[in-house]
Amino acid sequence: MSQTSKLPVYLLLLAISVGGSLSYDVPKATVKVIFPIGFEVSIPDEPGISLFAFHGKVNEDIYDLSDQTWAADIIKSRNGRWTYRNRNQKLRPGDVLYYWTTARYNGIDYHNYNQEYVVSRKDFQRLDENDTNGDDQPILENSQSNILVQFIKHIQIQKSSIVNIRS
Repeated sequence: MSQTSKLPVYLLLLAISVGGSLSYDVPKATVKVIFPIGFEVSIPDEPGISLFAFHGKVNEDIYDLSDQTWAADIIKSRNGRWTYRNRNQKLRPGDVLYYWTTARYNGIDYHNYNQEYVVSRKDFQRLDENDTNGDDQPILENSQSNILVQFIKHIQIQKSSIVNIRS
């Protein structure tokens, strides 16, 4: 085989290898409902990501890329995640968050369209509410420690102790 006949083969191999290196899958976003109001949508940080964008609506599907209630470009990761935070939208069980995300990876934008998250009761679940095991485990709401709930619990225990002493 002559050198000139090998050229198309080399070009084909080069195109395949370059094409494969240009593909990137945007990580599936994690949605967290914030109690009592708000939510977060995030992806993990990784080398090569320089921007994360979130576009979304509640209870209305997105049919057009310009059809959204929220659109934000996040230009910096925090604590190992690229996170969009909404502190104004109250979500209820049964609400559907329709969204799409973009990650700018090595200077090229990659999208993850047609995403949805259904808010469930477990998003608002309190764990260890009655402290049945008798220790000082934190009460969790939406997997986050709630200092106010812990303080109220502490006051109730103190009040109960005072009543028991007087009895």
